[in-house]
Amino acid sequence: MKYKRIIKTFLLLVLSALMVFLYAKRCIYVNRNIKDAPVKSYDIGEEVDFGKDILMDFTMEGYSVKVNSADIMTYKEFLNKYNGEDIYSYAPGKIYDVSITLKNISADESTGVNIMDFYIQGAAVHAGIDSNLYDLANPKVEGIYAVALRNGTEMEFHLPFGIHKENFNSKTWKNIENFNMNFVATLYPVKKVIEL
Repeated sequence: MKYKRIIKTFLLLVLSALMVFLYAKRCIYVNRNIKDAPVKSYDIGEEVDFGKDILMDFTMEGYSVKVNSADIMTYKEFLNKYNGEDIYSYAPGKIYDVSITLKNISADESTGVNIMDFYIQGAAVHAGIDSNLYDLANPKVEGIYAVALRNGTEMEFHLPFGIHKENFNSKTWKNIENFNMNFVATLYPVKKVIEL
């Protein structure tokens, strides 16, 4: 009896080790063979047609985006620019104030753009839109984040991306104006970015 239990335990351990080995081998194989989406870069001022590419979970086909300007400023400078008050308990150390123009070039009424899906990205860091500051910088949109424009029309938005000191080393933070960041317009099947 004792030997049967030892043999069963041994076989169970061998089988478990084999399963772990095969699982790890498959994970390594899959990760090595998956290719990143090709990246297409644009400059500030260039119009980027979304085409059939997606950003998060749906197509923005028929729309385009253009980054008009990108400024890095302190939280206080941002508040001064948009006549805001310091009412937030946790504010970003710096803000990328990115002005974009969304344009409906051929979309029907069922297609739109979710503004909050946009983000900026640098080496090992990314930042999303600060929704409180978005409302301050865009008072006319009254907190609306999903946008559908009439065909042939365009609209400008100011997107405040909050960046925090703790995400950077001290040398990079002191020279944050020289840190390369990209506005991510689409992710797949082509990753379209606008260099800020």
